Amino acid sequence: MTVETAQQPLRRALTGPAARAVLTVLVVVAVFAFVLPRIADYAQVWELVTAMTWLETALLAGLAAVHVVSYAPVWAVALPGLGWRRAVLTDLASTAVSNAVPVGFAFGVGTTAAMHRSFGFAPAPITRAVVLTGVWNNFVKLGMPVVALLSLALTGDADRALAVAAVSGTVVLVLALGALVAVLVHRGAAITLARAAERLVGRLARRLRRRQPSGWEARVDRFRADSLALLRRRWPALTVAAVVNHTLLFILLIATLRSIGGQGADVGWPWVLAVFALTRLVTLVPITPGAVGVAELSYVAGLTAVGVGAVTASGAVLLFRALTWLLPIPLGLAALVLWQRGAGQEPAAGPVPGAPQARPQAAWKERLDRPRA
Repeated sequence: MTVETAQQPLRRALTGPAARAVLTVLVVVAVFAFVLPRIADYAQVWELVTAMTWLETALLAGLAAVHVVSYAPVWAVALPGLGWRRAVLTDLASTAVSNAVPVGFAFGVGTTAAMHRSFGFAPAPITRAVVLTGVWNNFVKLGMPVVALLSLALTGDADRALAVAAVSGTVVLVLALGALVAVLVHRGAAITLARAAERLVGRLARRLRRRQPSGWEARVDRFRADSLALLRRRWPALTVAAVVNHTLLFILLIATLRSIGGQGADVGWPWVLAVFALTRLVTLVPITPGAVGVAELSYVAGLTAVGVGAVTASGAVLLFRALTWLLPIPLGLAALVLWQRGAGQEPAAGPVPGAPQARPQAAWKERLDRPRA
């Protein structure tokens, strides 16, 4: 047995699901049991939350309800034929999985693909939709620090740290946009990137003794042509849908801060936008499911840094995260139950674009019952 072979079980143990679950628990315990209690007393935070009026509570409940379904239009635009109802069902379910399971993002994508497959869509349009929604979502995240910096510059309160983040985000955004445009418009660039990626993954597969990848050039070329055709028609709608989703999330944050009240709750919205934008950048890499612990700490630290009182910031952030991270979990579980009972899988009047001709429900059951090799 070689040293590399002997190290494989250790490597799997350190990077596997159990290790990620342990990391999540450590982060959550560290933030909620040790760090946040040192910043603000939970009893005082609870007093602020319970002091809200019924009108403020109703306002936040309404904004949270609108936001929880606001990402569905992004899916509906990226996957023609999906429809708003199926998009809501899929988004709620995948969000619940992403927020509740270690490495939830990967499982969330898997849930999305499985649900779309059961609706009758072929793998190619599903993959295209997953990639495009993820790309556009990250484009908006990278562009938000620039908007926040411009807002502060207009008020004369531009911050150096935010300027650095804005410039960094702009550079990454421009490079990402350039790479996307090159892949979509220039066939040679797409094939070159596909070859490079296939070689890189091939080397990693050899080290891990996995099957070598193949056929990436043809797949990328087909993806390029299909994506370009879709974006030519729908990129404005996709951009508007992604921007609206992030804008509603920001409105919910600032409404929560204003409703909680307390010291510094009236801090200017450009500063709140700056904290919001920087936190969205911090959570680009999903260290924990739904960035639980990481997002709370970033929001509280950022709000206190711009003049919000510690108790006010903690109360607003914990309530905001309860509405945006915790609330989608039971709603998503309900969506999963409905889907498993056939919701959204009834035969359509006509063929769904990109879908096989077999009935979706029958095809999905056949796939589940197929024995694995």
